[in-house]
Amino acid sequence: MTKKKKKQYDYDDWEDAPSADEIPTGNGDAFQVHLSDYVIPEKVAAFQSAFAPAPEGMDDTSEYVEVFDDARLRTYFKAYVCGLGDPLKLYIEDLKLAGFRMQVSVTGKPCIFAIRKG
Repeated sequence: MTKKKKKQYDYDDWEDAPSADEIPTGNGDAFQVHLSDYVIPEKVAAFQSAFAPAPEGMDDTSEYVEVFDDARLRTYFKAYVCGLGDPLKLYIEDLKLAGFRMQVSVTGKPCIFAIRKG
């Protein structure tokens, strides 16, 4: 067996390498991750194009109302709790701006009542 020869580096190989002060450490704003990074606005737009807020007085006993409880909203938006918090909160805020509101279902759970469009 022959031994592999170690590559010899000279100064020219390291001339353009960044110094330790030039290497980002993750403490700057460029590397910070925010909870809003986990929210995809297009998913809210897709929800709005498929559903309309249920009119006042309609609840989950109506055959036309679809009930979106916490579990169904998480599944729909793929919004699961992460180390930064709960992205579902931001999705619900966006839906609230679009006229959807949390209500209490017959079972006592907070839900969003929606009607499928079209």
